[in-house]
Amino acid sequence: MTSRRSFLQSSIALTMAGLLPGTARADTRPPFRIFDSHPHLHSGDLARYPYRIDIEPDRRERAMARPVTPDVLLAGWDAANVEMGCGVQFNALYSTDNRYLLDMSEAHPRILPVVILWPTDPATPAALQSMSRAYRIRGVRFSGLPDADGNFSFLGDDALRSWAMAEELGLVVVLMPMMSDNPRALPAAMRRIGELAVRFPRLSIVLDHFGFPVAERTATFGFSPDHLALADHRNVHHKYSTFLLEVLRRGGVPDKDFLNFAVATYGADRVVWGSDFGNTPGDFGAFVRRALDSAEDLSQAQKQAIFYENGMNLFARRAPVVAGRCS
Repeated sequence: MTSRRSFLQSSIALTMAGLLPGTARADTRPPFRIFDSHPHLHSGDLARYPYRIDIEPDRRERAMARPVTPDVLLAGWDAANVEMGCGVQFNALYSTDNRYLLDMSEAHPRILPVVILWPTDPATPAALQSMSRAYRIRGVRFSGLPDADGNFSFLGDDALRSWAMAEELGLVVVLMPMMSDNPRALPAAMRRIGELAVRFPRLSIVLDHFGFPVAERTATFGFSPDHLALADHRNVHHKYSTFLLEVLRRGGVPDKDFLNFAVATYGADRVVWGSDFGNTPGDFGAFVRRALDSAEDLSQAQKQAIFYENGMNLFARRAPVVAGRCS
């Protein structure tokens, strides 16, 4: 039986193998503006923006053959009525080397940078402060696999100085605890995220891909009790992404049924849409149409919250603090 870690790794490999930058068709332009909280950018200029040294050769070749530059992303946004969105640092290609993202977001103000740094690194709080001043970053993403005991380092005590600095600077903390062979790791991570939401009440937390509920057609659609308990924390938000929809599809979970349950559980005001363009293969417009189709049962106000207002409020309308102190 394929392990959860193998499933995630194969999904990521598939997305990179099939990456096809594209644009939406003009005749299916959504009726309202959209905010895209989760695209990825990457360059083919390895002399200026080298990929991480441990990247597999075939992944390097595929990425170089189909770079996702701002021109490609913005063309998709324009055709699909996307006003603006985030640029999420592409860990698979760049790890914590955020130079390409920062350079491109500086040149294209519609792209709001969400960087990746190691939260346990003692230098990270100062780096966040510096990036906030120089580039007005809007968020920081912490991600990774659990250790042998099922713990995620970015949720541990050694990471708390970075969390505190993000709160002080008004940044969003975006989390992606990854699937693994340990079935207890993700529920434990959800419990810890709830604790951190209480510890940092002024901090907005966005959980990538709804925290990877098990892709199964059950009464709770694979959400553990610990996933569901996050509904009690108003500063925890949930990202509804094309990547998650692909994971759910492989488990036979219908898009619409999942979204209806998620909105009933967490509220439309705490769900934010992200394309995962640049990682998930396909046409940008198709990503938008699929997501909007899954929201067919929702009210117009709920749709606008998920696809526009929530992302704008989290990342765009709340300007980051450009001065702060390292504690």
